[in-house]
Amino acid sequence: MRRIDRFVAGWRVEHSYRRFALINAIGLGLSALLFTWIARSGTLDFLIEQRFFDPVTHTFPFKNAHYLVSFGHTLLKDLTTLGLVVAIVLALASNWVARLRPWRRALTMFCVMAGAAALLVQQLKGSSVHACPWDLAMYGGHDAWFPLFDRVSAAVEMGRCWPGGHASGGFAIIAGYFALRTQQPHWARRFLALGLTLGAIMGTVQMVRGAHFLSHNLWTLWFVWATCFLIDASMHVGTHLWQRRSTFAAVVLPDELADELPDATV
Repeated sequence: MRRIDRFVAGWRVEHSYRRFALINAIGLGLSALLFTWIARSGTLDFLIEQRFFDPVTHTFPFKNAHYLVSFGHTLLKDLTTLGLVVAIVLALASNWVARLRPWRRALTMFCVMAGAAALLVQQLKGSSVHACPWDLAMYGGHDAWFPLFDRVSAAVEMGRCWPGGHASGGFAIIAGYFALRTQQPHWARRFLALGLTLGAIMGTVQMVRGAHFLSHNLWTLWFVWATCFLIDASMHVGTHLWQRRSTFAAVVLPDELADELPDATV
């Protein structure tokens, strides 16, 4: 009977994750189409940025506003960076501190996901030809605007402004949702809310300053979520392969031998 219970429990977990993965795959696919349309159209981006642009002076009045630069940019960036550093220290300490040992996997996953997501966004931004709003000719700059994924001349200078780098620090906290989703669902939802809120605030600050379009920040969210999901899915596949061994032992082998195999957690 114990063998059957183990098999049924493993099947239920696998069925639940397949549903989770399917929802994520569909959501990422549909949102990619929507965000591509927004970025290629430009209508919504221009409509929003026009509200923060002064056509008389041809500048963004809030570009160097003290409270936006000091609080909205520098302070929030430092806080999110500090949060990741603290998580890395705790993850390392979990190898020796008994109280942190139950959280080792979650802390490690959070650091890997958040770090990888932020790094990916920064790499894409650094190699992007798309310019920031305040650098565009229509907003007093010198660069040209063109739709996302369009072919451009090799003579076009690197704009280095897509996706939004600043918002990635806030959105990266979403990694806590994936890291704690099965272990602590309540805290996972809190990390999800915090990440979405901070990312939205940090992205909005840059939009008000003229540093990014809405589509830049939406794509930042997309890349962060996709990175976290792919890492989470990869870990699940690896765990599932190990779990199949345990499940086979639970169904086929005698209880004495099956119990010798370690359980795998999803």
